[in-house]
Amino acid sequence: MRLRISRLSVFTWRNGTMVCDDPVRHRQFALSADARRVLPRFADWSPAPGGDTADRDPDGRLIAQLLAAHVLVAEGSPEHDFEERLGPWAEWGTAARYFHLATRTHADEKFSTAAEDTAWLLRTLPDRPQPAQAKQYPDAPRVPLPPADDTPLAGPGLDQVLRRRRTTRRFERGAQVPRQELATLLHWVAGALHTVEPSGLQPQLLKASPSAGALHTLEVYPVVLGVEGVEPGIYHYRAAEHVLESIAPDRKVDADELVHWCGGQSYVGDAGVVLFYTAGLERTAWKYRTGRTYRTLFMELGHFSQTAYLVGTALGLGVFFTAATRDGAVEEALGLDWTTEILVGLNGIGVPAQEETVRQKAMLEGGPADFSFAGDAWDGRGA
Repeated sequence: MRLRISRLSVFTWRNGTMVCDDPVRHRQFALSADARRVLPRFADWSPAPGGDTADRDPDGRLIAQLLAAHVLVAEGSPEHDFEERLGPWAEWGTAARYFHLATRTHADEKFSTAAEDTAWLLRTLPDRPQPAQAKQYPDAPRVPLPPADDTPLAGPGLDQVLRRRRTTRRFERGAQVPRQELATLLHWVAGALHTVEPSGLQPQLLKASPSAGALHTLEVYPVVLGVEGVEPGIYHYRAAEHVLESIAPDRKVDADELVHWCGGQSYVGDAGVVLFYTAGLERTAWKYRTGRTYRTLFMELGHFSQTAYLVGTALGLGVFFTAATRDGAVEEALGLDWTTEILVGLNGIGVPAQEETVRQKAMLEGGPADFSFAGDAWDGRGA
């Protein structure tokens, strides 16, 4: 029989001790100095002590314990077969499968009731006050936006908006997004529609998109390239006052730099404005204290993005989403510290190119279906 270290176990150092984390079974245990010495022996398939050899091998008993604890797996065993059937998880690497398994709930998982959760919050609030629900830049120059009610979302019904919703990657170069339409889009994507005041807690915002615990973890940073009446630059959308805050007045971003931030996707540079979404971690970790909470950040992102798509479609704008970003470059430009606020994705908004508008209209009326392409070297469909 041959043994190998499990491909699913993760090893970390904690307070001077090596800890083995078994995410499949949700167990963690410290490894002795002898265990740490033995494990490199099984970095790849190696014979296990057996028969008389086990009696003579000074590490035989320890190796048997590591096998029983699933730190080691035996060749041909059910555990080995399971690891060979990982499918996409093998392609996505250790980090992806570790996160999924570590935040995957078992059949007998215990959940707190809403009453228990509320009681805990009220009991702990004196020692851990709730973080602010929105980020603020009090010293930043403000750019007021027209009231969103000035552009009601009339016109096509919801069924037609859903049918017309498409990703747009061909924009009219130099065409500017109307300021009123940007205001309307930001209002529906991230604006505060109502305020609820739960007893004993600070006021909670209600928006057009749902959020875990009504904590509204996401912030919106519009990077403006071409919007009527708004200087190009980097802004933060302050939802409660419905204004843009110029967070880097001396920092100009051109189309080429924006394309670099977005992994070389050339069409990004033709958008009028790009909405970068970030998640304030403390805002949701305050209430939800498990790693599974990380999943909800991207669920909230999906809600924001779809709202942007639908509102943009109703306004006749082109919209795209991408998560292919150079996070470090965006963090530097927005002044983010990834330990407290992370980039999660972005929507780009612009005026569709005439040929793109014609193509999408023809497809809606039964013409041939196809995806929107930039039509250049980036997607291999142009020069």
